[in-house]
Amino acid sequence: MRLRIAPKFVVRVSTVLTLSASLVYASVSSGRHRVNTGSASAKQESGRNVDDRPLSPRLAALQDRLKAGDRHALDIFWKEITESGAPMIEPVADSNRDVLVTILWRATEETRNVFVFHLPGIDKPMARLLDTDLWYKTFRLQKGARFVYRLATNLPDPKEWVSLGRFVNAMQSDPLNPLQFAERANELNPYQVTFYAAAELPSAESQFWSVARPKVPTGRVQRDKFISKMLGNERPIWIYTPHSYAANKKPYGLLVLSDGGLYVNSAWVATTLDNLIAAGLIPPLVAVMVDNPDRGRELSCSSAYADFLAQEIVPWARINYHATDRPEQTIIGGVSLGGLAAAFVGFKHPEVFGNILSQSGSFWWKPDEDKNWEWLTHQFAASPRLPLRFSFEAGLLENTSGGPPGRPIPPPLLVANRNFRDTLKSKGYSFHYTEFNGNHTLFNWRGTLASHLIALVGIKPEPKISVDDRRVVRSSMPRKPIARAQVKVVRGLLQQYVGRYEVDPKFAHDFVIYVSVKDDSLWVKPSYLRTRQIMAESESRFYDSEIPDLHLAFIKDEKGNVIGLNLNSGQGDMRVKKMPPPVPSVTGNTTFKLTGHTDAEAVAIYGSFNNWIQTKNYCAREGDGWVCRIDLAPGKFTYRFLVDGVGLIDPINPATEDDGQGHVDSVIVIKPK
Repeated sequence: MRLRIAPKFVVRVSTVLTLSASLVYASVSSGRHRVNTGSASAKQESGRNVDDRPLSPRLAALQDRLKAGDRHALDIFWKEITESGAPMIEPVADSNRDVLVTILWRATEETRNVFVFHLPGIDKPMARLLDTDLWYKTFRLQKGARFVYRLATNLPDPKEWVSLGRFVNAMQSDPLNPLQFAERANELNPYQVTFYAAAELPSAESQFWSVARPKVPTGRVQRDKFISKMLGNERPIWIYTPHSYAANKKPYGLLVLSDGGLYVNSAWVATTLDNLIAAGLIPPLVAVMVDNPDRGRELSCSSAYADFLAQEIVPWARINYHATDRPEQTIIGGVSLGGLAAAFVGFKHPEVFGNILSQSGSFWWKPDEDKNWEWLTHQFAASPRLPLRFSFEAGLLENTSGGPPGRPIPPPLLVANRNFRDTLKSKGYSFHYTEFNGNHTLFNWRGTLASHLIALVGIKPEPKISVDDRRVVRSSMPRKPIARAQVKVVRGLLQQYVGRYEVDPKFAHDFVIYVSVKDDSLWVKPSYLRTRQIMAESESRFYDSEIPDLHLAFIKDEKGNVIGLNLNSGQGDMRVKKMPPPVPSVTGNTTFKLTGHTDAEAVAIYGSFNNWIQTKNYCAREGDGWVCRIDLAPGKFTYRFLVDGVGLIDPINPATEDDGQGHVDSVIVIKPK
């Protein structure tokens, strides 16, 4: 799946994964969406009882005090939340199994509504406590749940929601929650990260095997580029080799995973393999993590992708990394749509892959032309049993479903996985199926990965984790960094850093960092991401206000000219070159004009005619604005201006078109001469 946001850049797969299941298949009950919200494991509450009293006992007591005239009670409440963090977790009077989880929002500006994403009931906004700045939403969940969520304010009425992708930039982590989960798919671009508020309820399952331990011997992870002759493209791949790897030993078992960047950078697959191998739970194996440049096409039961893995990736791993040729020692795996793909690849090539590992597989999927959902399940049901073993799972909080207007509703992911399990059982397959207490996120999958590897190629059963080890795992959750004092840098020094800095295209396609000065502070706009302030640690070193562990250090040559910057988020320096002044496009059969913005550093035109590339067609200053001339063939094109990284529709062109993701582009039609 690819999503586009304004300006037009591809949203990284980490965001797409969560959107695809937690949003697109979330429970939406407006006139434009139909739903199935049934769930035996989670109940989304309106936040209030029928008498308009909050379900949360703590908020109910606060409301009583406020109604009695004790306005100071609210200040005390916010002080306590600031110190302890949110969400609030409270017992349920009539249940030993469930707890009440209340997510909070403190309004600092005019707020019409607040929505909670990635949990059931996304179309039901938070409630406001009387006339205060406190907004809340209460969920009744089973103890032990592990989940992520994000918040967004001042959205349109859910009845007007056509595409939830348009709200990606509006979503943010919970500022009151000290725990957050960072999803990264590209270790070479620290700006390609999505932060989620995270929660682990009491009794949550241990993620012991995904935590690095200083005494455990570590394998090696190497990033490479793989050029496919079969598919006619190239992609990053990551290769894991175990500690003491040697080509003169017996062949190694092989693990192949789609969504490779996420498995490496967010699911910590190398750490899990190191721990399991060191504990003697699985034999040493080689792993190849494969990136997916066209994720939606490749992972939606694509025969071409299945052939690519079986006929190019696996033979390459056998030749270069001494991987086994035995299918019973070869695993294909993935998450979400990648889990569906894993089962399909095994179905197509059981002679290569004998083991299927699927984490929250999208078994609801069907081809566009088919009427019936769960296409792959039907294929297994109608085919003879193959020499395959399965280990797969789904989350108890993945039991929601919905879809755009006018289209049938797919079954919930949890239901589809149970149906797949039942089909495998009826056909006599060997399988290991589990259900975890959580939603659709790598925050869960990184912890459950180990159990599937043990189930498929384990040497001995997984041991029980001690209470002390459980505490170690929980404390390893990243916390939001504490705010630091900012060094004052005079405007004249800041001005020298203004410009455009391009990440090496080998690492990130068409990713430009725009640096500007506003209100005597330095600001950056990283490509498709929103503008944010960077905080000075010295005259040349800063940190990102939205990614506090990301440091930016500007680099000068021997003459004192700024030539680039270093980005560092704890994984080493990544150098980004400062771009030279843009060369405008001044000749062509089509002229685009933009009035104003004369203080901009760079203005470009981009659209369907140049594949939405932001660094290809620049404008020149002319009079009171900007002009760009390019050659266009006859046809219809959508486009935008790009002003210092901000996409704008053409203000003098009334012709516009919705791009299908809720964003409006300008339209131009070039007629044949």
